[in-house]
Amino acid sequence: MNRVILSRKGFDSKYGGRPSPVFKNGRLFSLPIPQFSKSPTKYKALKFNGISGTKALKEVASNKVTPEDYCHYDPALNQRIGLFGQAGSAQTELLNNGVSIGDMFLFFGWFRKSDKTKTDMHLIFGWLQIDEIISGDKNIKTFLKIENLNHPHNPDFKTYINNTLYVGRDNFGLFKNISDDLILSAPGYSKSMWELPKRYFKNSKDMMAEVFLNRLKWFDNKHYLVNTNIGPGQEFILDSKKYPDIAAWAKKLTEKPKYK
Repeated sequence: MNRVILSRKGFDSKYGGRPSPVFKNGRLFSLPIPQFSKSPTKYKALKFNGISGTKALKEVASNKVTPEDYCHYDPALNQRIGLFGQAGSAQTELLNNGVSIGDMFLFFGWFRKSDKTKTDMHLIFGWLQIDEIISGDKNIKTFLKIENLNHPHNPDFKTYINNTLYVGRDNFGLFKNISDDLILSAPGYSKSMWELPKRYFKNSKDMMAEVFLNRLKWFDNKHYLVNTNIGPGQEFILDSKKYPDIAAWAKKLTEKPKYK
């Protein structure tokens, strides 16, 4: 595992306008962003952790999105094969930073607790370790047809520049319950200020360390703080080849059964 990619997905202030919910019982539901053209899935068809898309929209009091609207359900992590599509400049960024077979995406988004605290946070909700990378509309369409699957990056629905599909066959999924290990946001700060786990980042906390391969940098390395409020961007790429403790962090998160 040479790269660990923290990939931002789901409702945000621009698309959806609400955080995804953490229910009172600790269950998680990442709401995918709307798709304003036809896509394979409407919100009412979503179901994760025994929760429907309709219930999740109601929980966050969505006033921009309805259960009848189409969604860009990506990553798709609750079927027999995990799929994640990327395109455009974000895909170029992944390619230029050497993301390849065996690397792992940790998907995070904006969540809010439904309890009295109404706490906003960035939270890891799913993962996918890459087994295959499929590039180009023709190859993606053929793959989806052979596997009898569908996805928003199927060119029958919408075309993308640098269209790419990342496939996980063995190691992918959604976390069911909140856990402190999944929360990226630092206590006492806005959701965009992260506190990375000391145990796994202590060997890469030097201000000159090249653990962050794109855009991120230490804000306060003494306290393991990283400010992610640095403008638009979806993919934060970490060098887990040079710093194997980061690969160990990703493996530990995805092996824990208590919140899966």
